[in-house]
Amino acid sequence: MLFDNKIMINLAQYFKNRMKRIYTDAMLIFFFFLFCGGIICAQDKGRTQIPPTEVIQNYLSETNEYAVLFNGKTEAPYDRLYQNQPYFETFVFVKGTLCYNNVVYQNINMRLDLYRDELSVYSPNRPFPVVLDIKKFNYAILNGNMIIASTNESNTGFKYMLLIKEGLYPVTKQYRVTINEDVSQLEIKRSFRFQERYHITINGITYQIKNKNTLLNLFPDRKKELNEFAKQHKLSFKSQQFGQSIVALVNHYENPTR
Repeated sequence: MLFDNKIMINLAQYFKNRMKRIYTDAMLIFFFFLFCGGIICAQDKGRTQIPPTEVIQNYLSETNEYAVLFNGKTEAPYDRLYQNQPYFETFVFVKGTLCYNNVVYQNINMRLDLYRDELSVYSPNRPFPVVLDIKKFNYAILNGNMIIASTNESNTGFKYMLLIKEGLYPVTKQYRVTINEDVSQLEIKRSFRFQERYHITINGITYQIKNKNTLLNLFPDRKKELNEFAKQHKLSFKSQQFGQSIVALVNHYENPTR
């Protein structure tokens, strides 16, 4: 197998990080330095042939598998002080399952920036978080929540949303985040303001659900029946119960016998 000098430099750095945790065999250390010496001697030739040792195979396996995740745009920090954070649930990176470019990765540190609509991943071996390309994103499971890339009612492109109901008529929740500035006594206090927006997809078209009537009008064939179901089960389309009531009503439409 042939390698160029750039790969050798990365390999040396990888080996240094892995030695403290995996290898304690002095003979392997001795082999590595001999191996590096072989690289220097072979610089005139430009390439050299290397024995396929275990450490080299581990290096190639790990870099090939995760390079697509941890190489990209670096997450930009916020340059102003805010009274709260724009991230989903927590600003701390949380381990979860990620499907990216049709490959499933386990125990990936992630956080979702709701203001910038960016999902970032973090590796302890790299200094800064990396923003994922939403065009390659498939789904993520973060703190038990299913995150997908979907369109909103205006079809302005893919946005990160929470899938709160699967099935024939998927229901999603999107956060709209704006910056609020409160000026008092020559002091400006900035904070992020969150608004929840719910959407339903019917026959490939996405609709925003603003209230109960908006949802009922999407099912004119059984509008009266759905309205009676909402009354009997005391479904509330206000405040925190809004999303749960939408799911209950759509589930009844899909499975009226339940």
